[in-house]
Amino acid sequence: MTLSEYSQLKQQVLLDVSKSDNHAYLLDKLKQYYKDDIDSDRRFEKIFTMSQLLRVLEIRDVLSEDNVAPLKEIARRLNNNELLKRINCYETNHVEREYINYYSMDNTDNTSKNDIKEVYNYAHPYANISIIKKNRINNQIVEGIGSFWRALGRNLKIPEGKIDDIDLNHQYVADKVLEILDIYYNQKADPQRWFFDLCNALEKARRKDISKSLQNIMAMNI
Repeated sequence: MTLSEYSQLKQQVLLDVSKSDNHAYLLDKLKQYYKDDIDSDRRFEKIFTMSQLLRVLEIRDVLSEDNVAPLKEIARRLNNNELLKRINCYETNHVEREYINYYSMDNTDNTSKNDIKEVYNYAHPYANISIIKKNRINNQIVEGIGSFWRALGRNLKIPEGKIDDIDLNHQYVADKVLEILDIYYNQKADPQRWFFDLCNALEKARRKDISKSLQNIMAMNI
């Protein structure tokens, strides 16, 4: 699978940084520049490479396919006009994705008879959501949440004691997240607001990037 233009752009920036004699100094200055966006002293101290910094900025939704301002800032500090020109070209040609509020959409069923739907009780949060869409939503959370799984659980109103039990009962983060989601869908979720509440919980857990990905998935005709 070929890399997206955005991923290629990031790789080029990281390559040019690695070639700089002042890359350690540049990293330190950029960490200070984005300290308010990093918004965590613990995470700030754990950033040792430019790649780690860019990843944190993506998590904080400061850097994305639709906002490459941090890459431009790096190019400026490198005094790399060729790189800056490439970033400007990307911005000019890039079509920003439209994030759709699922609950503002008309709920009229416009799907074809051939669409495959999971059969659930009407009150279940997944009612009228296809199996493919359901799996993509869960996979996006499981694969991306990482150490933020506890914060997600708290924001989904799952008791702290239950979160501790989940932590003790499962070795792998993926299994912990799956149990969090299972409890949410079957015990906590409002059938009418489940998706809004899930995205809100992710954003409160500082994972706005995953929330946006879920909105994209929900808007897909799958």
